[in-house]
Amino acid sequence: MIRCRQVRPLSTHSQPLSIAQRGVNPLRWASLALVLAATSLTVQADGKHDDKGHDMSHMKGMESVEHSAGGKLDISHATVRAPIPGRAMSAAFMTLTNKSAKPDRLVSAKSSWTDHIEIHTHIHEDGVMKMRQINGLDIPAGRVVTLKPGGLHLMLFGLKQPLPAAIGGSLPLTLCFEHTGCQNISAKLVDMRQ
Repeated sequence: MIRCRQVRPLSTHSQPLSIAQRGVNPLRWASLALVLAATSLTVQADGKHDDKGHDMSHMKGMESVEHSAGGKLDISHATVRAPIPGRAMSAAFMTLTNKSAKPDRLVSAKSSWTDHIEIHTHIHEDGVMKMRQINGLDIPAGRVVTLKPGGLHLMLFGLKQPLPAAIGGSLPLTLCFEHTGCQNISAKLVDMRQ
């Protein structure tokens, strides 16, 4: 197992309330999640229609690769934004679900096709939204943390061109957590400009 460096914890005051804190019955919530998972639509190879023939063209570029990291920490909807031509940087997004009773923390990420990866957030400073690197990302017990455009994300620097996948293909990423250890995932390369 690869060892991850220890970093000081971030404040969690901006984290969303848990299901229990909102007064929602966790069993009802879990049942709803199972129903939604069982009826979820999958995008066919052409990316335009789901398995029932419904038009999915409005979802173009937003499809994602699901990956269960095993254990109590699930990583899903991992995507990498295709870089602007001539640029060697981009961003990665995903959903981190901590199913355990203990908090965890994303402390680093790496890949063979980038020079380095930083964990970033957006802050408002003097009326301007700016990106800032953070030392780690807390994932409280029983919570979901979403990395998305305009919010928390992984910033990818020094992309090695050409990338090892075309649009729609998968790129390998390694995410390292304080307690869970390092996990290999696949992220779909998407063109979010279309």
